[in-house]
Amino acid sequence: MKLVHISDLHLEGGFNRLSSDKNRLLRDESLQHFSDIIAFARKNGVSAVLICGDLFDKLSVRKSTLKYVLDAIREASEIKFFYCLGNHDHQTSFEGELPENLVIFPVEFVKYDLGEVVIGGVSVLKYSNSDFLKDVRFDKNRLNIFMLHANLASKSGDVLNLDIRDLKNRNIDYLALGHIHTRLNGKIDERGEWVYAGNGGEYSFGDHQQGFVLLEVHDDKISWQRVDFAKRKFLEIELPLDGIENFSQLEREAEERLKNAGSQNFVRLVLSGECDEQLDKRLPLLTEKFSDKFFYFEVLDKSKIKIDIEKCKLEKLSLKAELIGLIAASQLSENQKEEAIKIGIAALRGEEVEV
Repeated sequence: MKLVHISDLHLEGGFNRLSSDKNRLLRDESLQHFSDIIAFARKNGVSAVLICGDLFDKLSVRKSTLKYVLDAIREASEIKFFYCLGNHDHQTSFEGELPENLVIFPVEFVKYDLGEVVIGGVSVLKYSNSDFLKDVRFDKNRLNIFMLHANLASKSGDVLNLDIRDLKNRNIDYLALGHIHTRLNGKIDERGEWVYAGNGGEYSFGDHQQGFVLLEVHDDKISWQRVDFAKRKFLEIELPLDGIENFSQLEREAEERLKNAGSQNFVRLVLSGECDEQLDKRLPLLTEKFSDKFFYFEVLDKSKIKIDIEKCKLEKLSLKAELIGLIAASQLSENQKEEAIKIGIAALRGEEVEV
């Protein structure tokens, strides 16, 4: 038996740094992404799809989008869909008759027997309320999956905050989680483990590769693996500036680093390392040069200025020399003085600084 665990698809979500035309394309693509996941499930003999919240990006969802989703589920009649609501979709209201193969969990704990596994879940509408936990019980002689949209990492006001210790010794074999877009997992107790499916479809940079979890039930055990599943990737490509002397050299190095990035992707070029104080990076020109080569492109400058402090001290009638003198006469430690001097000189040059 195979199952798909997915969460945080954020259907109809966009990317706020794109044009309206490209965002409309992304909204359409997000719906196609949902259909493609169902197609994968059908092709690979998946029996159930577990949607752990934030299927939609906003609380208000267009009727045409709801119809698209319900029609896609209804067409895959051989697959059972289980859906617990998240903080982005807890007010979603489906009009009319739901597909027979769709289960939307209520605010009370319920479970369904699929033969090889038991699926339980809760839609938590009152985010600070975990009263349902008293009812979470599974048969120790069965394989049990529990679905939730919750936050295990830290306190958050818009979603259920859950201490994983509260689910110990409840015979849970696999806790299917949504809300955190990073791919995380860990142990509940000696028997079970918790797994965040990660980013099902939201458009964002960071450790959020789109995909889902594919589970397989075999010999009374649950095994799982992550599946990358995205039309467009978010790529962060680093370019160290150490040793780069001028813009022409920077431009050539950027071309080399970006040559295999793929025109359909979101690309962020991250400048790092230490560069010469006189290097003119021409960030707007660099951004313009590559913007039409990718679906989206940006430059993030995390580089630092390499400053010859001893040379600056020798400059006459110089703000840099005055700054160095003031800091040198302060009560800071030597390391603190050096860091303060670098920050001060970067500020004098109009560079963005982090304190």
